[in-house]
Amino acid sequence: MDDETRAYLDRALGGFRQDMEGLRQEVGGLRQEVGGLRQEVGGVHQEVGGLRQEIHATAAETRRHFDVVAEDLRHDIRAIAEGVAATSERVDRLGGDLRSEMDQRFAATHAVVRVAFNEVRRDIGELRARL
Repeated sequence: MDDETRAYLDRALGGFRQDMEGLRQEVGGLRQEVGGLRQEVGGVHQEVGGLRQEIHATAAETRRHFDVVAEDLRHDIRAIAEGVAATSERVDRLGGDLRSEMDQRFAATHAVVRVAFNEVRRDIGELRARL
């Protein structure tokens, strides 16, 4: 191999070595960036895990509150139903008492009217007899 070829190959090899060194540096930079991305992804993963736990805890707490409210509503509805039933019984009893009282008063009024009507009839009969 002559000197000129050797010089050419040395220059080409030197350029190749420089290119390789540049690539090594770039790969090293990429590795650092990938390492940084891994750390960021790991942080995001931890945050998502924390959010999941928080959501589960909030859901469980909401469920407990809902169960308490539902039980209170059942109690209130039961109390209202009992109140309505008691009121219905009182209305029925009052209606029966009112009917009974009205029947008694009607009978008393009817008796008074009958007596008065009989007196009027008797008076009319006496007036006819006098004429």
